[in-house]
Amino acid sequence: MLQSLSRAQRVGVALGGLLALVWLIAAFVDPAVYFQPSVLGLGTGAIIAAMAIGLVVAYRASGVINFGHGAIATYVTYVYISLFDDGMYPIPPLPNPVAPIEGLFDVEIFDIPTMVDLGGGAPMAKGWAMLIALLTAALLGLIAHYAVFRPLRYAPVLAKVVASVGIMLFLQAAVVLRFGARAKQADPIFPNDPVDVAGVRINEDRFWLLGTVILITVALWALFKFTKFGVATRAAAENEQFATLLGFNADFQAGVSWVLASVLAGLFGILVAPITGVTPLLFTVLLISSLGAALLGRMSSFVIAAAAGIALGMLDGQLFRVEFEWDWLPNVGIRRALPFVVIALAMVIRGESLPSRGALVEGRLPEAFAPVITRWRASGYALLMIVSFALTVFAPFQYRAAMTNSMIGVILALSFVVVTGYVGQISLMQMAIAGVAAFGVGSFGTSAGMPMLVAMPLAILCGIGFGLVAALPSLRTRGASLAIVTLASGLAIEEIFFNRTGWFGLDRSSKNSDPPEIFGFDFGPTSDFFFSDDKIPTAGFGIFVFVLTAACCLAVMRLRRSRLGEQMLAVRVNERAAAAAGVNVASIKLAAFGISSFFAALGGVLTAYKLGSYGPDSFGIFASLTALAFAYLGGISTIGGAVTAGTLYASGIGIVLSDEYLFDIGPYTAYVAGFFLVATAVFNNEGIDGFQRKQFHQVVNWVRSKMGLGPLDPAALRAGQ
Repeated sequence: MLQSLSRAQRVGVALGGLLALVWLIAAFVDPAVYFQPSVLGLGTGAIIAAMAIGLVVAYRASGVINFGHGAIATYVTYVYISLFDDGMYPIPPLPNPVAPIEGLFDVEIFDIPTMVDLGGGAPMAKGWAMLIALLTAALLGLIAHYAVFRPLRYAPVLAKVVASVGIMLFLQAAVVLRFGARAKQADPIFPNDPVDVAGVRINEDRFWLLGTVILITVALWALFKFTKFGVATRAAAENEQFATLLGFNADFQAGVSWVLASVLAGLFGILVAPITGVTPLLFTVLLISSLGAALLGRMSSFVIAAAAGIALGMLDGQLFRVEFEWDWLPNVGIRRALPFVVIALAMVIRGESLPSRGALVEGRLPEAFAPVITRWRASGYALLMIVSFALTVFAPFQYRAAMTNSMIGVILALSFVVVTGYVGQISLMQMAIAGVAAFGVGSFGTSAGMPMLVAMPLAILCGIGFGLVAALPSLRTRGASLAIVTLASGLAIEEIFFNRTGWFGLDRSSKNSDPPEIFGFDFGPTSDFFFSDDKIPTAGFGIFVFVLTAACCLAVMRLRRSRLGEQMLAVRVNERAAAAAGVNVASIKLAAFGISSFFAALGGVLTAYKLGSYGPDSFGIFASLTALAFAYLGGISTIGGAVTAGTLYASGIGIVLSDEYLFDIGPYTAYVAGFFLVATAVFNNEGIDGFQRKQFHQVVNWVRSKMGLGPLDPAALRAGQ
């Protein structure tokens, strides 16, 4: 069997065997110290292994790393608990077509039910509740395949990653809307009496769960190795073109595998819920560790992925003991950083991106339009700036605050435009970089007493530094692999720095930042200002943010038309061709990450000044995923897309106007964002800005036809004219 493994995998197996031998010797010498934490970690390891094999199933069939895998497990588990507790089956939040009329006239025409009683007013039996929940998981798998990933089969990796992130946001928001954000606990499924194992007392349900994981892993290995279905799936994973020529239906294999992966996610979520409880974010957080285990198995080996997941859980138990007993060791959150370390190690050992699938055609990346300053375009920019300035300075409170939020959102979206839109590198840690700068400006400015002209640039430089360090894996990998690395990097930064006291962490329970001040002139959001009124936020801070936002948009516009911008686009299209043409690919990637980190860090600093007091929740990995969602919705490759994304940003001007004149979208922001993110990835990867641009040119061509003129050259659209 070892002969069938790659060299890197054989090295990993050898290292794992050596570590196991060392652990057994240590456990024999002092079982109370070394054996007990590892046994206690078996439960966590079984959960990580279970999710890892589900990720491998989906990837082997369709080449998709499903970032929504944990959210599927969460949703199915909540369905099971609801059925078992009350017999109620949740109906996903559906749009009410007459909601604008109801909001306008303050009437209720009809109400869409939120729950359906399947238990006759009584709790449902455990077996029936599990069956219905798993059927729900199968349905989610079918929908994910046929409605989302089948249309994206030949799409760029970016679209697939964004779509899976959209599924994650959508299902997590659905759970919160239907069940609330509080944790749920389920009744035991496995026997859970405590048993003694070498002097260690542990509930036996951990061993039942571990046995189930091992049994299913062996079954999956046999299914994919010895059956016709497995042969067809492996053939399609290696080269879909040849598999199709051989008569295999790759679409059928992918559909069955998606159903299987979703059912596995739901099954293990249900089995784990009595042990750990379940929250809307639990399985998504564990997903990062599961990705590390799946990567160690090259997203293809069930056995290695499961073994790595179990080992990670045992190692987590040992690290918990180390953090608890070794008082002299700085509490740096190494347990939470473990997934990042594992993923980085997997990338270094492998030294290449994930195995790709031979596709029949290749999808097109979103157009990165080159802005051309024509007379009408300049007039439009001027009008936009005048309206923005007027809203920022003279509008009532809610609009003034919304404009500030939107402008900060524009700057954050520009960071995605540079790194993802121009270079094609998928970064899921932009808000972590923003958090480094936000916590840094609080430490440098407030705690250390540095003036703003020193503290603000220093905080931004720290953000750039963190971004460049995290960008190093991009020199060896790309696409979905890089997305995983940056996601794990964001989690590591959050846990090591943001959730504890220190220079880039909390003061006590929060972080405080003094308002911006230059030479004694204070222009924070609550500071007195000589221009306009003194209502909060005062106009001084709004003008400060307005000037920086306009400067950032002009800078990115200039970057797109520069030689550096052209080289970025060349790297995005084909790295090898760009290198053959004399482009230093490594330097271009690092430059893109550096520029992108600058915008993210600037957005973080402005957020710190705006809030005054803040915590890690504003800059966690889920904030990064939400920011990516808005950037992609607006148009991730254009400045106009960043401006559109800013209007959709949390509490931005678009959201406030919707709440004021249409309907209250506040509680549904993440839900709607997830839905439209998936729809945008499937139907229009150029976002709202690209759609509007195309519609405008259709109108122009219609007018030109009425005037007897020919249509515009399509190249004019790509050039932004």
